[in-house]
Parts: sequence; C-alpha cells; structure tokens
Amino acid sequence: MNHMGQEIKHKANGKALTLNELAAFVQHALRSGADGTEAIKGAITFSGKIKDIAIGITAPTPANPDTQPGG
Repeated sequence: MNHMGQEIKHKANGKALTLNELAAFVQHALRSGADGTEAIKGAITFSGKIKDIAIGITAPTPANPDTQPGG
C-alpha cells in the first residue's frame, strides 16, 4: 500500500487564532484522516498568540493495480 501525504493549514482570521478557529482546524484534520497522534506545527506572535497552525497527515492510498504482481 502506498502512502500519500497531506498538510492541513489554518490561519487566524484576525491577529490571533480563536477557539472556534482551533475547533474547525481539529475537525478538518480528523475528517481528513488524522488519528490524533500527529504533532502540530504553528507560528506565534511576539506576545505568544497563535497566528497559524498546520498538521501533516499521511493517509494510506489504494494500491495501483498496474504496479501489483499479476496486475
């Protein structure tokens, strides 16, 4: 089985990410195949507020029958 990577990114609509924006990010990541163990990357402001966050997801993809033995 092959693995294909995807990155989910969310950027604050204002100066800092809100709790609602964080919740939307989590829902998006889980619906896209995250299992909850992935590390989150982010950028913060000088005052410590979150500006944007991202997560890398490696989701299995179906095998290509042309590359399988006998296919």
